[in-house]
Amino acid sequence: MATNFDLVTEVQSLIRRDFAMADKTLLNPNNANPLIDGEFVELNSAYQLVRAGNGKSAFAVFAERGRFDVQSLGKVPVLFANTYEADTRVFTSAGLILGGNLQTSNAVTVDSQTKSGLAVWASGSIMGFVTKLPANNGGRLRFIQTLV
Repeated sequence: MATNFDLVTEVQSLIRRDFAMADKTLLNPNNANPLIDGEFVELNSAYQLVRAGNGKSAFAVFAERGRFDVQSLGKVPVLFANTYEADTRVFTSAGLILGGNLQTSNAVTVDSQTKSGLAVWASGSIMGFVTKLPANNGGRLRFIQTLV
């Protein structure tokens, strides 16, 4: 079971894909601010992954922090295509409402570190919508990702 991100949807129906990280130091679990499962990343112009910016189309990281295979290859598996529902700790709770739209935000705080996660939609790509509020889900946000 992942620490920060758990799928509610069966994984078999999803398309996962590995991409190289632009900054491979983020894969080291001892980094000051390492990449974590459930964090959102986007492709840059070199077709490599970087932390997602605000309102960008992005993919959820589908690998736990510190995995040796990810570190050695310098590639990160992401949930690339098809709709899924998941529970996450990587979100900002301000303004969340049931059924509300979500976007990526590069200012999400998780365990005193700044991550790229989900927040209430203000502009840009709509990444999904809220299906269960953290207050009713053990402090985790349940959402459906809608980009395909």
